[in-house]
This record gives sequence, C-alpha cells and structure tokens, in this order.
Amino acid sequence: MTPRIETTEDILAIYRKQSDYSTAGTLASLYDALPDDVPSLCAALHGTILHMFWISEKTYGITHEQLKSSGRELCIEFSFSSAEERLRKIVDLDDRPLDAVRPVDRRSVGCCRDYALMLTSILRHKGIPARVRTGVALHFVAPEGRLIEDHYITEHWNGAEERWQLTDPQIDEVQVPAIEPGLDVIDLPRDVFLTGRELVEALRAGDVPESVGFPPVNAGFTYGRNKLFADFVGVTGHELPVHGWWGIGEPRSIEPGDDELIDRMIGIMKGIDANDSAALTEAFELSAAHPRLRMPDGYVVKTYESPLC
Repeated sequence: MTPRIETTEDILAIYRKQSDYSTAGTLASLYDALPDDVPSLCAALHGTILHMFWISEKTYGITHEQLKSSGRELCIEFSFSSAEERLRKIVDLDDRPLDAVRPVDRRSVGCCRDYALMLTSILRHKGIPARVRTGVALHFVAPEGRLIEDHYITEHWNGAEERWQLTDPQIDEVQVPAIEPGLDVIDLPRDVFLTGRELVEALRAGDVPESVGFPPVNAGFTYGRNKLFADFVGVTGHELPVHGWWGIGEPRSIEPGDDELIDRMIGIMKGIDANDSAALTEAFELSAAHPRLRMPDGYVVKTYESPLC
C-alpha cells in the first residue's frame, strides 16, 4: 500500500520510520544511550565496523587471514541485510555499549553501505528523518588524482536549516588521508557525490568515463543503471547490500522498455531530490508494481563471494 504523501512533513515522516533493512528489531534499545549528534554517532560506528576492503596490516594493523583464523566468517558478515543482523554480530563480538571503541579484531566486517545503513537506523530511532543514498564518490584521492569510487552515504534532514544533508559515516582517522584535504564528511558538499541518477546523467553527457564501475561485466551505462536501481529502491525502503539486486538492477539483464523506465526513474529521482511529494508517491507506486522494479517473491540476498573471505 502506497503511503499518504502530500506535504514535506509527510515526506519526513516516511524517513523517520524504519524499513525492513534499517530496523534494529529486538536490539533497538542499544541505541538509547547513544549521543544525538552526528559526528559522535559516526565515531561510534568507526569503533564497531571494519571496512572489508580497507583491512590490511598497513591500515588497521590486521589482515583478513588473521580474522579468519579466529573463526570469523567474513563473507557472511559482509552480507548482512539488516541493521539488526549487524547489531547482533557487534554485541556477540563485544557486548559493551555501542559507543565503546572495540579493538579492530572485535569489529564487525562490512563496507560503506553498512556504515550508511547503521547511521540511518540510529537517526530514525531518534526521530530524525534519514535515508541511504548510493552512487559514486568523487572525494577520494590517489597519487594519480581524484577517484570515482562506488559508494554509499547517509542523507538526513537538517531541521535547523530545512535541507537534506549528506554525511559520509565511513571516513575515520585511518581513512582521512585518502580524501580531499579539509573536506567535511559530516556535511558533504553536493558536488563530490553523484547519486545513481546523477551518474547516469553524467555518463550520458560524457562527463564520466565509460570504464566507471566494475569492468568487464558491471561498468559504464550498465553500472549506471545498477546504481540508479539501488538508489531508487533504497529511497523506497529496500536499502540493499552492495551485491543485492533484481530486475533492471541486474547487470546482465536487459529487456525492451528499459530505456523508457530509466528515463522515468531519473525524472522521479529529480523530484525526490527536490522534496516533491508527488514524485515520492510515484516512486513507491512504481517500485511496488513494475515487474523490473518489484522485489521478487521470496527474494534473499545471496552470500557475498570474495577471495578475501
């Protein structure tokens, strides 16, 4: 059933509610003792989550092999769909309050999506409208210059300024040298993150190389379509793990009518970014009804596969 959405307050009410993915379920009380300010919440996440692709002796002083030798099933941890699953693992590893900094070997293993989902989950618990957004980050740097990185962040409502604010909750003190100097990751500038919709538009304009993404299968416009799908279903309540998709989001799946659907999705996402209640209503209706967007019956995200696990 499509929720009633007519005003900005209706939009905000949607994003105060937990989804099946952001819910903390029976463990929600763990959030009660956490501070209310976003920087402190990000710091708490840094002390509980370890990014799979940042793990190394040079960064956090530990390796994947060391974690696995202790009995950790890294691909299973990486594949957790809900905040409740991740919270259960966090307290299983270390049952202290969530703002207690864990040793690196007692942090749950995830990625950018999990930092974004957990911050969204906590903020919603505190009554602050929040949603997970995905696309590509432009604020990571390397010796050869600015990178275009697959990424997930949190967008939350700044009530004092009446605007949506982007926050990158992944960036901790270890990762700070990998981003542009002086960048405020708590209030991320809009021009250093392209949502899925903006990525497709940039690809069409030739502003992003067609090698973007994960060649050879999921790159260029295929990757852009995948990110548009992930962002679209994310804002309508399906904040999927990075390897979760179906229908038009499946990199190998192309059907007649996809181009028209993509154009429609782009128009809807433009409206959502402008706080258009009609656009958000249409998004919920389309994601529930269109065979290329509707979640298949019995859908379950498969366990991630990687040599790192």
